[in-house]
Amino acid sequence: MPDDTTAALQALMQQVQTLTTTVTDQAKRLDELHSFNSRVLDEKKDMQRKLEAQQPPKKTLVDIINDETHERKMHAAGLEQDANGNWYPKGVQPPHSLSREDARDPAKYRAAKEAAEKAGATLTVIDASDGDVTTRNTSRPTVTPSKTFTFDDTHERVRYVRADMQTGNGLVSRRMQAEKEGYTIKTFHSPDELPAHARTKFDLMERAANAES
Repeated sequence: MPDDTTAALQALMQQVQTLTTTVTDQAKRLDELHSFNSRVLDEKKDMQRKLEAQQPPKKTLVDIINDETHERKMHAAGLEQDANGNWYPKGVQPPHSLSREDARDPAKYRAAKEAAEKAGATLTVIDASDGDVTTRNTSRPTVTPSKTFTFDDTHERVRYVRADMQTGNGLVSRRMQAEKEGYTIKTFHSPDELPAHARTKFDLMERAANAES
């Protein structure tokens, strides 16, 4: 009988030791998991802070109006602005530019865009007269008619408005409304001026509008 009791106690102690080891291992794994989750959250917060630091400060309505006033003065001085924000004299071809006629050729457009991207610049599509890309059309850009005259880029928080619609007494109120909703207004004369993802959305909306008419 004592031998049986001793054996039973030894078996029980062995079970308790095994259980203790299992619980200890689980607690260690939980600690490691908690540490991993904390590290991932910290890295995510660090990345968010870096992205926020890289984003330019949001422009106020006063900033936008001041920018437009400056642009009108530059245009009055006989200057034009390329897609990179640089000003150049009318009639002079800016770096990394392509005539609107050549831009309709997919191969030429792709090659010019790749060259601009390698240089860290944005391709500028310009209006040319008589097929000469060095001769700038000094008249105001022609607005391409379309049924879609405004749409939102919810990812970039940009409200695109066709240039001929961004005029009149309602200009300030429209800008204030866009700013209130967290959007920045950008105008376009032709779908060719839109970024690729915005052009895709424009084309889809335009096809839908034409299908309904």
